[in-house]
Amino acid sequence: MRNLLTETLLVKIMEWTPDEIDRERPLLQAMADLKWNEYQQFAPGTRFIESLVKWLQQFDTIEDRKIAYKLVREHLIFISSEQVSHLVDILYPEKVNPFLIKKTAAEIGLAPHLVTKIINSPQYAENQQMSMYMGLSDGSRIDQFRRVAFLNNEQVLPTYEPSAEKIKEMVGKLQEALPGKKFRTLFFIDDFTASGKTYYRSGGKGKLGKVLKTIFDESAEGYKDAIDFDNIEIHILFYIATTDAIKNIKDGIALWKKETGKNCELTVDCLLEIDSTIKERITGDKEIVAFLKKYFDNRVVDEHYEKGKHDEPYLGFNECALPIVLNHNAPNNTIAIFWLPADMKPKGLFPRISRHREK
Repeated sequence: MRNLLTETLLVKIMEWTPDEIDRERPLLQAMADLKWNEYQQFAPGTRFIESLVKWLQQFDTIEDRKIAYKLVREHLIFISSEQVSHLVDILYPEKVNPFLIKKTAAEIGLAPHLVTKIINSPQYAENQQMSMYMGLSDGSRIDQFRRVAFLNNEQVLPTYEPSAEKIKEMVGKLQEALPGKKFRTLFFIDDFTASGKTYYRSGGKGKLGKVLKTIFDESAEGYKDAIDFDNIEIHILFYIATTDAIKNIKDGIALWKKETGKNCELTVDCLLEIDSTIKERITGDKEIVAFLKKYFDNRVVDEHYEKGKHDEPYLGFNECALPIVLNHNAPNNTIAIFWLPADMKPKGLFPRISRHREK
C-alpha cells in the first residue's frame, strides 16, 4: 500500500501522461530493486522511490522537477555493492600479480612473458610473502581482498595507522618463514577517488603524505625494522578512479619525491578508470548547470571543501561534476544536488554522511 501511494504521488508531481507512466514506472521500480534501494545512508525504512518523491517535491516548478528527473534518468551512475565486490575479486590477478611477476622476472633474469617459469620460481614465492597490503579506508574491503587473494593475516593491515607492535609482529612472522627478510613491496588499496586532492599535498599532508612520512621516518618504531628500504616498491591501487585523480596523485608523488629526496618506485593505478566524458555531459548542459546553481546550499562549503576548486561549488568538491553514487555513501565530488545532507536545503536524493563532523 505504501509503495502504491508513493508511486501515485510521483505520477502527480511529475504530471506524467499515461504513456509516460507506462514507460517510467517499470524502469524506476526495476532499477530501485536492482540497485538504488541498497543505498546505506537512507533514513531507516526509506527506499529509493520514497526518497525520489521527497527530493522532487523540493523543486519549485514542473520544469525544474523534469530537469531533476533527467539527472536521475540519464546521468546517475550508481555503483552497487555487488559491482564493488567483483572489483575486489579481480584486483589481485589484474593488478597485484602483474607487479610481482615483473619484479620477479627482473630479479631472476627472465622475460616477463614467461609467466609459468616465473610463478614456479622460488623467488616469486618469496616476493609474494615479502608483500604487505594496507587498506587506506573502510571502503578498501581489505578483509574480502585478503580472502580472495589467499593472503596471510600477517601480510595485511586494515588501517594506514597501525601500531608499532603490529608491524613488529608482521615482520616477525615473515622472518619465521624467511629468516632475515623484510617486506619489499607495499600495496596501498582504496575504493574510489575522484579528485585525488586528499592524497598528497605539499609538506607531507594528505592521506598518502601521512602514510609515507610514517613509513620513511627513520626514528619511528616499527617500519624501520620491517621494510627493505634499498629495494622497496610501493603501489597505490584503486578499484575506481577518475583520470584526473590518477594524474593528480602522480603529480603528488613527484612532489613528494622532490621534497623528500626519495626515489623509490611508487606507482598509482586503478581497475575502473573514469574519463572526463561523464563530467562533460553535465557541464555541457546549460539547463542542468543553471538548475544545480539554483538549488545549492552554500553552507556545505567549509574549510575542507575549500581545499579544492570551489568557484562553482554546486558541481561538487573540486568541481568534479560527477553523477556517481556508491552504495555505502555519495562522494562529495558528485554534483551536490545528489548528496546534500539531510540538514541542508534542498536535501540530496542520496544524503551524504561526511567524514568531517563539526565539534
